[in-house]
Amino acid sequence: MTDTRKTARRGDKERLIVVSVRFPEALLQRVNAYAAVVGESANAVIRAAVEEHITTQVHTTEFQQQSRDYVKRAQEQVAVLEGEGPTALVS
Repeated sequence: MTDTRKTARRGDKERLIVVSVRFPEALLQRVNAYAAVVGESANAVIRAAVEEHITTQVHTTEFQQQSRDYVKRAQEQVAVLEGEGPTALVS
């Protein structure tokens, strides 16, 4: 589970939100070691890695198909709510 707390500092161009994420110890050690070598904070390294990962993934055919499937499922749920679709079964 992530813990999000809003933080805003005077002069920030973009509001930052604090998120708690759990890492395996070995991975966090690698992040810290990399950050030390390149002279950046671990936070900056993690943000850049997440940004790069998402930017790369959204252009894949797999993500594009998952996106279409997601929209279809959402439309089906809205149809059920509006009484236009099949009745959803509750398990």
